[in-house]
Amino acid sequence: MKKGELKSRRGFTVIEVALVLAIAGLIFLMVFVALPGLRTSQRDTERREDVMNFLSNLKKYQTNNRGALPTKDNGGREEYSYNSSLAGTGVTWEYFYRDYLGENFMDPNGVNYTLVVKKCSAMAANRDCENVNLSNSLFPNDYKIYVVTKATCSGEKAVGTSNPRKVAVLYKLEGAGVYCNNT
Repeated sequence: MKKGELKSRRGFTVIEVALVLAIAGLIFLMVFVALPGLRTSQRDTERREDVMNFLSNLKKYQTNNRGALPTKDNGGREEYSYNSSLAGTGVTWEYFYRDYLGENFMDPNGVNYTLVVKKCSAMAANRDCENVNLSNSLFPNDYKIYVVTKATCSGEKAVGTSNPRKVAVLYKLEGAGVYCNNT
């Protein structure tokens, strides 16, 4: 080596190593913060698809039953879940759940949905259904899908309609808001 020449460097300085570690740490932190939001969004997308599946099966039911909707059972219950022990066939929401939705109709968290069936109590068409308000309820809303008969959707709410065969279906999402779709 001649006098005045610099030695060739080998390795990294402490500052370079610290800078690379800081950048890697920031990338890891960004992924760590974003990942739960992505999972929540994915589960809410699956819930929207479940509501669409419900509506598709309801239309099949109506096609098979001359446009009629399932009825409440004689006890006037509003909540229905999957029941494999039902014998025969019927026209109630409980039979609809068993025969059209099945035991695999469940939330992405692995919990079977419960159908809450209500008739819109609006005094006139295009008015809010006063007996259905999910905006103040907390997720997971006990995995309840609200089925509101004689109603259509207006944003995140069910509003009354004069058509007795129309149904609005609402579900409180994990991320935010209420998903509403109708027949």
